[in-house]
Amino acid sequence: MTKIQSLRDRDTTFDISAGLELLRLPERFKGTSFGSYIPNPNYPSQELALKKSIEFVTSIEKESSRSPLRRRFSSDKRASARGIYLDGGFGVGKSHLLSSIYERAPEPKAFASFIDLVNVVGAFGFERAYETIRGLNLICIDEFELDDPAETVLIANLLNRARRDGLFIAATSNTLPEKLGDGRFAAQDFLREIQSLRDAFEVITIDGPDYRATNFSTQIDAMDSTVLLEKITSVSTLVTTLDPLEKLLGHLTKAHPIMFKRMIEPFDAIIASDGWTIDSISNGLRLVVFIDRCYESMTPFVIGEITLSDLFSEQLMASGYRKKFGRAISRLIQMRYEIGSAIDGIRQ
Repeated sequence: MTKIQSLRDRDTTFDISAGLELLRLPERFKGTSFGSYIPNPNYPSQELALKKSIEFVTSIEKESSRSPLRRRFSSDKRASARGIYLDGGFGVGKSHLLSSIYERAPEPKAFASFIDLVNVVGAFGFERAYETIRGLNLICIDEFELDDPAETVLIANLLNRARRDGLFIAATSNTLPEKLGDGRFAAQDFLREIQSLRDAFEVITIDGPDYRATNFSTQIDAMDSTVLLEKITSVSTLVTTLDPLEKLLGHLTKAHPIMFKRMIEPFDAIIASDGWTIDSISNGLRLVVFIDRCYESMTPFVIGEITLSDLFSEQLMASGYRKKFGRAISRLIQMRYEIGSAIDGIRQ
């Protein structure tokens, strides 16, 4: 019989070692390859992004056999070749290409979402975080974004210092480098840092529609969490949580974000009942991080009793963080599909 638990019973005690777990390739992206990326012929930029990604990782393979001194000399002479920045809307395959770069690149290497990297640096401190990535061949950063001035200075200093030591950087984002921070803080006051990040990358823009919205569009409808639980119980022996969305958000405020991954580890699915429209930036951004962790861990997260297009208020969807909220909705749509297809009889 399905076991129904509460996520609020999970221990949220801070453990700094959890930060290291966030520097590994997430479960969802394991086993990806360039061969499984199928460019949309209607959007030639996708074929170009695939070609550039392969060329980039090939350059890492060639340099990984060089001595540290030759790597340092090479990094000084060819700085622009040491970074690739895959720009584009959500659902065009950027994370697929990024994880394919990671899978093929030689060890040592690291993979993290941008917000996880920020949280790891915050938890470890700058010097320890730098020592953690120093000596790597590659770091992949998914969903690169700048939310505030402190992050801008911190990450610019970290990456520029590591890049001078020979680190290759691959990143994805919904925002071009020169537009990072727009609508979130006075980005013009940090142009030097933003420009230094821009100079680190060759920027490849990928066009195309959101494949999740195209393939899973029916999942936008409201889902009855009670009915969902009944169907799960009738067909499987899963470990599932059920909490009102408001209570779940309250529990998340008690935990450091690097603990979210451990929080959901024992469960096969996370269900939030009594969904409502969120109009608080802090609640919205915290929920986005939680959604990302569930998505990456392949632990379906479903919010019941609300149409996903209504999950974030019009004010939030018009804010400087609108792309984050849009990505979260896109991933929720896919997770609704996944839990539905995994349980016989559930089709929304």
